[in-house]
Amino acid sequence: MIYALGAFDGFHLGHRELLREARRISEEKGCGWGVMTFEGHPRMFLAKDGFRLLFNSREKDLIASALGVPVMKRIKFTSEIAALAPDEFVKYAVQNYSASGFVIGENFRFGRGRSGDAAMMTEICKMYGLRSSVVKRYVLDGITVSSTETRKYVQSGNVDMACRMLGYPYIISGVVSHGEGRGTKIGCSTANLDIDSAKVYPPYGVYAAAAHIDGLWRAVSLNIGANPTFGEGIIPRCEAHIIDYTGDLYDRHICVFAVKRLRAEEKFSNADALIARIAKDNAECYAISCDYILRDSKKEKILNDFAALL
Repeated sequence: MIYALGAFDGFHLGHRELLREARRISEEKGCGWGVMTFEGHPRMFLAKDGFRLLFNSREKDLIASALGVPVMKRIKFTSEIAALAPDEFVKYAVQNYSASGFVIGENFRFGRGRSGDAAMMTEICKMYGLRSSVVKRYVLDGITVSSTETRKYVQSGNVDMACRMLGYPYIISGVVSHGEGRGTKIGCSTANLDIDSAKVYPPYGVYAAAAHIDGLWRAVSLNIGANPTFGEGIIPRCEAHIIDYTGDLYDRHICVFAVKRLRAEEKFSNADALIARIAKDNAECYAISCDYILRDSKKEKILNDFAALL
């Protein structure tokens, strides 16, 4: 089994090169391939610095399936795993997951104290008769594509650049829960998605997005914030207005694909001013989302791959 090995916090364009290489080697050797990653990001375990993930496990499974990953093995990251020397980690992977080779990025580090690097992986694999391949970094507009860079763009609100690094829109998912019902009262009902404390969210504001619901791609106006107009301002909320949709989404798990930030969160003087701005936001979100869906269908068509799984 050939494994693309890494933390894979968001399968970005650089990670896709690892997947292609793992698939190529598996075809050459006539064996299977997949992804080997960790249950619990190593940095969350080791640094304890408030690190948050781009995607949770359910979202990562969805992305991996959309990208055609046939097998995904998760190693639970524990103190015992963290203590393994680089060669011990490779032996562990071989013995427990039938690994016959590894594909890694040139900046990948592994083993106790992150002491193993690409050169060491090559030597260890050679010593044990395993296949190894090191994939060069992926550069976009002069910037090395990485989960760290993608996370920075999401956190700064530059969702469209994060989308470019990922190769697909930024996914925010959750179970639709009951809110205050205020959106329905002002003619703009929203699906309230539970906030995941371990996940990265864009800063407060309004975002153009899309969601595949009941067999169709639909434009979404996504609001992340704390409803300052109504004096709430404490607990963050993630509210998705599915434009031109009237069905019941309560208790359903949905995925919202954020495409572009429209504006920062604002406090309006009254409900009428808010309603007028919502109408403007919805029109802009609709245009942006529909344009993105059309462009994607003519390019990589990854939204179609997501749609088949949702």
